[in-house]
Amino acid sequence: MTSSYAGLLGFRDLGGLRTNDGGRVRHGVLYRSGTPQFLDLHTARELIAATGIQATIDLRLPHEIAVEGRGPLDELRVAHLPNPFSIPDTVASDSAVAPMVGNDPLVTRYLSYLEADEAGAVAVLSRLLEPATLPVLVHCTVGKDRTGVAIALVLSAIGVRRGDIVADYAAAPEDVVASMRRLREMASYGPAADLYPPEAWTAPPDAMERFLDRVDREHGGVSALLQRHEVGPDEVERLSKLLVTYDITETEEDHAGE
Repeated sequence: MTSSYAGLLGFRDLGGLRTNDGGRVRHGVLYRSGTPQFLDLHTARELIAATGIQATIDLRLPHEIAVEGRGPLDELRVAHLPNPFSIPDTVASDSAVAPMVGNDPLVTRYLSYLEADEAGAVAVLSRLLEPATLPVLVHCTVGKDRTGVAIALVLSAIGVRRGDIVADYAAAPEDVVASMRRLREMASYGPAADLYPPEAWTAPPDAMERFLDRVDREHGGVSALLQRHEVGPDEVERLSKLLVTYDITETEEDHAGE
Protein backbone atom coordinates (compact mmCIF):
# COMPACT_ATOMS: atom_id res chain seq x y z
CA MET A 1 0.00 0.00 0.00
CA THR A 2 1.35 3.43 -0.99
CA SER A 3 0.10 6.60 0.69
CA SER A 4 0.98 10.18 -0.15
CA TYR A 5 2.55 12.61 2.32
CA ALA A 6 3.89 15.79 0.76
CA GLY A 7 7.68 15.83 0.84
CA LEU A 8 8.06 12.16 1.79
CA LEU A 9 8.92 10.44 -1.47
CA GLY A 10 8.95 6.69 -1.96
CA PHE A 11 6.82 6.10 1.13
CA ARG A 12 4.99 2.80 1.37
CA ASP A 13 3.70 0.18 3.78
CA LEU A 14 5.20 -3.22 3.06
CA GLY A 15 2.13 -4.95 4.42
CA GLY A 16 0.59 -7.56 2.17
CA LEU A 17 3.77 -8.90 0.59
CA ARG A 18 3.50 -12.69 0.37
CA THR A 19 5.76 -15.22 2.05
CA ASN A 20 6.74 -18.58 0.61
CA ASP A 21 4.79 -20.43 3.29
CA GLY A 22 1.46 -18.69 2.76
CA GLY A 23 1.79 -15.75 5.12
CA ARG A 24 1.75 -12.02 4.50
CA VAL A 25 3.75 -9.14 5.88
CA ARG A 26 1.60 -7.40 8.47
CA HIS A 27 0.13 -4.04 7.56
CA GLY A 28 1.11 -1.06 9.66
CA VAL A 29 4.40 -2.43 10.98
CA LEU A 30 7.18 -1.93 8.42
CA TYR A 31 7.42 1.16 6.20
CA ARG A 32 10.06 2.47 3.78
CA SER A 33 10.74 5.85 2.18
CA GLY A 34 13.27 8.45 1.19
CA THR A 35 14.46 11.12 3.60
CA PRO A 36 11.80 12.61 5.91
CA GLN A 37 13.62 15.95 6.12
CA PHE A 38 11.22 17.65 3.69
CA LEU A 39 8.08 16.94 5.71
CA ASP A 40 6.41 19.95 7.29
CA LEU A 41 5.15 19.68 10.84
CA HIS A 42 1.48 19.35 9.92
CA THR A 43 2.12 16.55 7.41
CA ALA A 44 4.48 14.78 9.79
CA ARG A 45 1.77 14.79 12.44
CA GLU A 46 -0.65 13.28 9.92
CA LEU A 47 1.90 10.59 9.07
CA ILE A 48 2.47 9.62 12.69
CA ALA A 49 -1.26 9.66 13.49
CA ALA A 50 -2.05 7.42 10.51
CA THR A 51 0.80 4.94 10.89
CA GLY A 52 1.84 4.96 14.55
CA ILE A 53 5.50 5.01 13.51
CA GLN A 54 7.61 4.98 16.67
CA ALA A 55 11.11 5.04 15.18
CA THR A 56 13.14 5.52 12.05
CA ILE A 57 16.07 3.35 11.02
CA ASP A 58 18.24 5.89 9.25
CA LEU A 59 20.70 4.44 6.72
CA ARG A 60 22.34 7.76 5.84
CA LEU A 61 25.97 8.61 6.59
CA PRO A 62 26.60 10.48 9.86
CA HIS A 63 27.52 13.70 8.08
CA GLU A 64 24.38 13.44 5.91
CA ILE A 65 22.25 13.27 9.04
CA ALA A 66 24.10 16.16 10.64
CA VAL A 67 23.73 18.44 7.63
CA GLU A 68 20.33 17.41 6.30
CA GLY A 69 18.48 16.65 9.53
CA ARG A 70 15.24 14.72 10.08
CA GLY A 71 12.69 17.43 9.50
CA PRO A 72 10.09 17.59 12.30
CA LEU A 73 10.49 14.00 13.54
CA ASP A 74 12.66 15.01 16.48
CA GLU A 75 10.03 17.49 17.61
CA LEU A 76 7.42 14.74 17.37
CA ARG A 77 9.61 12.43 19.48
CA VAL A 78 10.01 9.74 16.85
CA ALA A 79 13.03 7.71 17.97
CA HIS A 80 16.09 7.94 15.75
CA LEU A 81 18.05 4.73 15.17
CA PRO A 82 21.09 5.50 13.00
CA ASN A 83 22.30 2.51 11.00
CA PRO A 84 24.64 4.00 8.39
CA PHE A 85 25.56 2.00 5.32
CA SER A 86 29.27 2.45 4.71
CA ILE A 87 30.24 4.31 1.52
CA PRO A 88 34.04 4.64 1.59
CA ASP A 89 34.44 6.14 -1.89
CA THR A 90 32.46 9.39 -1.64
CA VAL A 91 33.83 12.18 -3.83
CA ALA A 92 34.64 14.32 -0.76
CA SER A 93 34.61 13.84 3.00
CA ASP A 94 31.54 16.05 3.37
CA SER A 95 29.68 14.53 0.41
CA ALA A 96 27.27 11.61 0.17
CA VAL A 97 27.90 11.16 -3.55
CA ALA A 98 29.88 8.13 -4.66
CA PRO A 99 30.46 7.10 -8.27
CA MET A 100 28.35 4.31 -9.73
CA VAL A 101 30.52 2.65 -12.35
CA GLY A 102 30.82 -0.44 -14.51
CA ASN A 103 28.43 -2.27 -16.77
CA ASP A 104 25.94 -2.84 -13.96
CA PRO A 105 26.33 0.26 -11.75
CA LEU A 106 23.33 -0.31 -9.49
CA VAL A 107 24.22 -3.89 -8.59
CA THR A 108 27.90 -3.01 -8.23
CA ARG A 109 26.97 -0.29 -5.73
CA TYR A 110 24.59 -2.57 -3.83
CA LEU A 111 27.23 -5.26 -3.45
CA SER A 112 29.72 -2.61 -2.32
CA TYR A 113 27.59 -1.93 0.76
CA LEU A 114 28.18 -5.53 1.81
CA GLU A 115 31.84 -5.46 0.86
CA ALA A 116 32.46 -2.26 2.85
CA ASP A 117 30.53 -3.22 5.99
CA GLU A 118 28.61 -6.47 5.87
CA ALA A 119 27.86 -6.32 9.59
CA GLY A 120 26.43 -2.81 9.29
CA ALA A 121 24.03 -3.87 6.56
CA VAL A 122 22.89 -6.91 8.51
CA ALA A 123 22.44 -4.84 11.70
CA VAL A 124 19.14 -3.50 10.35
CA LEU A 125 17.51 -6.82 11.25
CA SER A 126 18.76 -6.61 14.82
CA ARG A 127 17.45 -3.05 15.03
CA LEU A 128 13.97 -4.31 14.18
CA LEU A 129 14.09 -6.62 17.19
CA GLU A 130 14.85 -3.84 19.65
CA PRO A 131 12.03 -2.87 22.04
CA ALA A 132 9.70 -0.01 21.05
CA THR A 133 10.95 0.03 17.44
CA LEU A 134 7.84 -1.11 15.57
CA PRO A 135 6.06 0.33 13.70
CA VAL A 136 9.19 1.63 12.00
CA LEU A 137 10.20 3.63 8.95
CA VAL A 138 13.40 2.51 7.19
CA HIS A 139 14.90 5.21 5.00
CA CYS A 140 17.99 6.67 3.36
CA THR A 141 17.92 9.73 1.08
CA VAL A 142 16.31 8.63 -2.17
CA GLY A 143 14.80 5.51 -0.60
CA LYS A 144 15.91 3.18 -3.38
CA ASP A 145 19.52 2.03 -3.05
CA ARG A 146 20.51 1.68 0.60
CA THR A 147 16.87 1.26 1.59
CA GLY A 148 16.35 -1.19 -1.27
CA VAL A 149 19.20 -3.39 -0.05
CA ALA A 150 18.16 -3.21 3.60
CA ILE A 151 14.54 -4.04 2.87
CA ALA A 152 15.52 -6.85 0.50
CA LEU A 153 17.63 -8.46 3.23
CA VAL A 154 14.83 -8.17 5.79
CA LEU A 155 12.16 -9.51 3.46
CA SER A 156 14.38 -12.35 2.24
CA ALA A 157 15.15 -13.33 5.83
CA ILE A 158 11.47 -13.70 6.74
CA GLY A 159 10.71 -15.68 3.59
CA VAL A 160 8.96 -13.13 1.38
CA ARG A 161 8.66 -14.34 -2.20
CA ARG A 162 11.48 -13.16 -4.43
CA GLY A 163 8.98 -11.78 -6.95
CA ASP A 164 7.32 -9.64 -4.29
CA ILE A 165 10.67 -8.27 -3.09
CA VAL A 166 11.57 -7.33 -6.65
CA ALA A 167 8.17 -5.75 -7.33
CA ASP A 168 8.35 -3.65 -4.16
CA TYR A 169 11.83 -2.40 -5.07
CA ALA A 170 10.54 -1.25 -8.46
CA ALA A 171 7.44 0.50 -7.07
CA ALA A 172 6.85 4.28 -7.38
CA PRO A 173 9.45 5.00 -10.12
CA GLU A 174 8.17 8.58 -10.42
CA ASP A 175 9.23 9.20 -6.81
CA VAL A 176 12.73 7.95 -7.62
CA VAL A 177 13.02 10.56 -10.37
CA ALA A 178 11.68 13.31 -8.10
CA SER A 179 14.10 12.29 -5.33
CA MET A 180 17.06 12.33 -7.71
CA ARG A 181 16.10 15.77 -9.01
CA ARG A 182 16.16 17.34 -5.56
CA LEU A 183 19.60 15.92 -4.67
CA ARG A 184 21.28 18.83 -6.44
CA GLU A 185 19.69 21.25 -3.96
CA MET A 186 20.82 19.28 -0.89
CA ALA A 187 23.94 20.25 1.05
CA SER A 188 25.46 16.76 1.14
CA TYR A 189 24.95 16.16 -2.61
CA GLY A 190 24.89 19.41 -4.60
CA PRO A 191 26.34 19.57 -8.13
CA ALA A 192 28.26 16.32 -7.52
CA ALA A 193 24.92 14.52 -7.94
CA ASP A 194 25.41 15.05 -11.67
CA LEU A 195 28.00 12.25 -11.51
CA TYR A 196 25.28 9.64 -11.13
CA PRO A 197 24.65 7.64 -14.32
CA PRO A 198 21.19 7.39 -15.90
CA GLU A 199 20.67 4.01 -14.22
CA ALA A 200 20.66 5.75 -10.82
CA TRP A 201 17.42 7.49 -11.78
CA THR A 202 15.63 4.15 -12.08
CA ALA A 203 14.66 1.16 -9.96
CA PRO A 204 14.41 -1.61 -12.58
CA PRO A 205 13.19 -4.93 -11.17
CA ASP A 206 15.95 -6.86 -12.89
CA ALA A 207 18.57 -4.93 -10.91
CA MET A 208 17.21 -6.28 -7.63
CA GLU A 209 16.94 -9.74 -9.20
CA ARG A 210 20.61 -9.60 -10.14
CA PHE A 211 21.64 -8.30 -6.73
CA LEU A 212 19.87 -11.12 -4.88
CA ASP A 213 21.28 -13.67 -7.34
CA ARG A 214 24.79 -12.35 -6.63
CA VAL A 215 24.15 -12.55 -2.87
CA ASP A 216 23.20 -16.20 -3.39
CA ARG A 217 26.31 -16.95 -5.43
CA GLU A 218 28.90 -14.84 -3.61
CA HIS A 219 27.65 -14.78 -0.02
CA GLY A 220 25.90 -18.14 0.23
CA GLY A 221 22.45 -16.54 0.33
CA VAL A 222 20.83 -14.15 2.78
CA SER A 223 20.55 -16.75 5.59
CA ALA A 224 24.28 -17.47 5.51
CA LEU A 225 25.03 -13.75 5.36
CA LEU A 226 22.94 -13.15 8.47
CA GLN A 227 24.34 -16.08 10.43
CA ARG A 228 27.89 -14.78 9.95
CA HIS A 229 26.80 -11.82 12.04
CA GLU A 230 24.87 -13.63 14.77
CA VAL A 231 21.43 -13.24 13.23
CA GLY A 232 20.56 -16.90 13.32
CA PRO A 233 17.36 -18.97 13.09
CA ASP A 234 16.12 -17.86 16.53
CA GLU A 235 16.42 -14.18 15.65
CA VAL A 236 14.80 -14.73 12.26
CA GLU A 237 11.93 -16.60 13.90
CA ARG A 238 11.39 -13.74 16.34
CA LEU A 239 11.44 -11.25 13.49
CA SER A 240 9.00 -13.34 11.46
CA LYS A 241 6.56 -13.42 14.37
CA LEU A 242 6.68 -9.64 14.52
CA LEU A 243 6.36 -9.02 10.79
CA VAL A 244 4.33 -11.91 9.32
CA THR A 245 0.71 -12.88 9.80
CA TYR A 246 -1.24 -15.96 8.75
CA ASP A 247 -4.57 -14.45 9.83
CA ILE A 248 -6.89 -14.63 6.83
CA THR A 249 -8.97 -11.71 8.13
CA GLU A 250 -5.90 -9.47 7.92
CA THR A 251 -4.98 -10.53 4.40
CA GLU A 252 -8.27 -11.29 2.66
CA GLU A 253 -8.48 -7.78 1.17
CA ASP A 254 -5.16 -8.37 -0.58
CA HIS A 255 -6.29 -11.78 -1.86
CA ALA A 256 -9.48 -10.25 -3.24
CA GLY A 257 -7.45 -8.01 -5.52
CA GLU A 258 -5.33 -10.78 -7.03
